[in-house]
Amino acid sequence: RPMLVVSSTSWTPDEDFGLLMSALRELDQLLRSASLSGDGCKLQLVITGKGPLREGFEESVRSACLAHIRVQTVWLSAEDYPRLLGAADLGLCLHTSSSGLDLPMKVVDMFGCELPVLSVDYRCISELVADGQTGLLFSDAPQLAHKLFSLLRGFPSEREKLDAMRLQVAAVHGVRWDAAWGQTAAPLFNSLAPPEPS
Repeated sequence: RPMLVVSSTSWTPDEDFGLLMSALRELDQLLRSASLSGDGCKLQLVITGKGPLREGFEESVRSACLAHIRVQTVWLSAEDYPRLLGAADLGLCLHTSSSGLDLPMKVVDMFGCELPVLSVDYRCISELVADGQTGLLFSDAPQLAHKLFSLLRGFPSEREKLDAMRLQVAAVHGVRWDAAWGQTAAPLFNSLAPPEPS
């Protein structure tokens, strides 16, 4: 079966679809050259969302004639989105922060479904994605292509790196809000509260 990679977007310039398209072309060439390619699809990329840049990206995909990569753009209901994340092998985040300070909620969604993430590296993303542990970071199209290619080697029978990252996501991000509040915020607020009169 092909590796299922999921990304979500609002199709705005905050995400570099040119970088993604370049990486997909390079990855397809790597797969064509490698003995592991054989026939058929090796990677299924599903991108969810609506927005102004979607049609241009779809045209780029059609004209690329990718042999081993299938790309689908879809709009999913709020109920179906977490199901897709739960079925995926890897999340993809192209978000870059104009301020360099905000973190993408889509990665939080992916981690909530115990999905490791391949993300663009920018100033504060390491606060959320631990490179090599809960996901992988990339800075340009060749890095993205080569990281995907390394994960595709031997897939689906050889998926140790993906499985290890998934376990790490569960260990690090498996704490739910109420438990995190009880462990972190509640003791702080309790220490700041004035003592109750006796």
